[in-house]
Amino acid sequence: MKRRIYQALIFCLLFLIGGFINIKNISASSANIEITADSSQVVIGDTVYVYINISSDSMFGDVEAHLTYDEDVLEYKENVSFIKGTSGFLKIADINISEATENRKYALEFQTLKVGKSVIEFSGPIMVYDDEFKMPMSVFSDSFELEVNPAQTASENAYLSSLKISPAQLSPDFDKKQSEYSASVGHDVDRLVVVAIPEDDKSTIQITGNDSLQEGDNKVVVTVIAEAGNNIEYTIDVLKESAPEEGVDTSPITPDNKHGSFELVRIQDETYAIYSGKYKIIEAPANVEIPSGYAKSKIIISGISVPVYSPDQIDDDFLLIYAENELGQAGFYSYDKVEKTMQRYVNKLIPTYDSEDRSNEEQMNSEKYRTNLSITAIIIALLSALCIVFVIISIRLFMKLRGYGDDL
Repeated sequence: MKRRIYQALIFCLLFLIGGFINIKNISASSANIEITADSSQVVIGDTVYVYINISSDSMFGDVEAHLTYDEDVLEYKENVSFIKGTSGFLKIADINISEATENRKYALEFQTLKVGKSVIEFSGPIMVYDDEFKMPMSVFSDSFELEVNPAQTASENAYLSSLKISPAQLSPDFDKKQSEYSASVGHDVDRLVVVAIPEDDKSTIQITGNDSLQEGDNKVVVTVIAEAGNNIEYTIDVLKESAPEEGVDTSPITPDNKHGSFELVRIQDETYAIYSGKYKIIEAPANVEIPSGYAKSKIIISGISVPVYSPDQIDDDFLLIYAENELGQAGFYSYDKVEKTMQRYVNKLIPTYDSEDRSNEEQMNSEKYRTNLSITAIIIALLSALCIVFVIISIRLFMKLRGYGDDL
């Protein structure tokens, strides 16, 4: 009996050891995946083959994985039936394999689209199934970087031959070597119509920041990308006018003949205010003191953006403009937004006193106060004495009327 028990125990122990060995053999199966190409340096427009090499220490069958790449740089050509996808994402589903192997190789065809770099690598888990146990192996994989270079004859010309916008105008006028411009639009303009023509027909144009223009400052960037891959950016700083408040009459007020008509004009890249003369609007120098209660801002007048100084009160109809008259004298001018008038601004200052004057004045006030206080005390003392005399006289009269003698 004991012998049979010992045999059963030995059989169970051998069974567990055998199962452990089998599990160990299953878990020990692994595969290695390497991504290669004929060259890591190619030229734009070339066809390039990328190879996926799978090797294992045991036989494997089905393979499932996902491969990614940069769709702007490369375009996949569907030359393998079980590899599908686009837009930078490929699905590999090599399943129902009739013959297992220890090595397998896939060749993927790509077309180079533009200058740049693309990393080709796997995304997510890679499933390589062991042929005997139909279990996933542990897989080790790498990535591959492919660099697309411009052709030797590719043009590096990234200049524009023309740049126009609507419904506004560029300031200053377009020059292909001038990269920064400004423009002003009304509150009802949501985007610009930008017409950009490159000098080289093989260059490409990209426009950013032109959708949904916001009130205030906006930045529209026109990027020209040359065939060789280099680029030039043309920046347009767009100032959008604020929408008028509801119920406010925004129709222009025509000044009478006494004051003349007010308008802004551009003459040789300079802004002038025309109002009973010509005033050149300029930036206030750094050493000029800004009047108290005013802060620098911008406003659009006659479709032209000019620097102004706004008061702290938001609803104030008067602004300050720093300008130079026809005699070359510069200073602040007060601009009336309602009546469209302008006149020289005079900053009325409140007289100030030095500390010695204030001290003398305080001393005089103190002496005057003490004098008045002494007089008041004397008057109060006299009034008090008169009151006491009046009381004594009243008591004596009362006692006399009651018949009391003087002795009492």
